[in-house]
Amino acid sequence: MLVALLGLWFALLLAGGTPTGRLLRRMLVEWPAARLARIHRGAVITWTLLGVLGLLCFWFLEEDGLRLFTMAMPELAGWISMFEVSALVDAIAVGLMAASTLRLGAVRHWIAARLPLGQRAKRARRTRPVERAAANDDEDGRAFALAA
Repeated sequence: MLVALLGLWFALLLAGGTPTGRLLRRMLVEWPAARLARIHRGAVITWTLLGVLGLLCFWFLEEDGLRLFTMAMPELAGWISMFEVSALVDAIAVGLMAASTLRLGAVRHWIAARLPLGQRAKRARRTRPVERAAANDDEDGRAFALAA
């Protein structure tokens, strides 16, 4: 295969201006370039999703997963292409860009002001601890200690 492709490439270089060279250029250069130029972003996203799904099936289920995926691929491709995936990706990207322009602190305070769950619990009032005499204290007490 490699030898055939190298031979075609060499013939394309040598016979550039001849009718055979023009035919080779049309078939090997211009036609594939025109086909590749017609590929849209949605198709690339769709085939990427299908490829990732196929790899996951093969990773988790090995050969059986690959067989299952190849049988279900036409249906999956129809489902994925039914939804405009590129429009969803664009909408998510616009949403993320719009969210990045917001001041996140202001949004957090706005949510905390409107939701009761966002409020902090009130702290209990602090009181001074009551001093208790030790259970084994044989002296008279505090009043006599201050008098001395």
